Amino acid sequence: MHRPMRIVAMLGLLAVTLAACSETYPSLSSLAPQKKKFTATLTGASEVPAVTTSAAGTMELIQEDSVNIVYTIETTATTDSVTMAHIHAGAAGATGPIMVWFFPTEASRAAGTGGGTAASVKGILRVGRITRAGTTMVAPFTWDSLLVRMNAGTAYANIHTRKNAGGEIRGQVTPVP
Repeated sequence: MHRPMRIVAMLGLLAVTLAACSETYPSLSSLAPQKKKFTATLTGASEVPAVTTSAAGTMELIQEDSVNIVYTIETTATTDSVTMAHIHAGAAGATGPIMVWFFPTEASRAAGTGGGTAASVKGILRVGRITRAGTTMVAPFTWDSLLVRMNAGTAYANIHTRKNAGGEIRGQVTPVP
């Protein structure tokens, strides 16, 4: 007779303990990093100065956590061979310095091998990852300054071609709500 009472008492104590813990400690899902998405719509009209072209593109960036951003750069068409693609610091309508190289990579550009990597593109130009520790940011920019600019909409992506060496298509990198 006492055994069922002990079981009921233990279950009651367990329920009170679990309720207290759930109010005191956050759930594990609330501790998981929140992914944040950014996009850029690339057009010739957004270049400075504007470029007349049938080329267009998109860039999608997803900040997976505090140290990783995955990205995809896609073009609908280019009029000529792609020579470079990167993210710059700069507001809409303004030009600014390069922060991160995508195509060619900063390492290949620094080694002088970037000129031979041009390609005509329709579809995915590059899929990759920017990492806090593994990506060479162009000085004076850092991982943190890249994130600040992306969140503020003061970074832009652009793709350069042989025909439009200053940039054929461009778009502001902005957070997706």
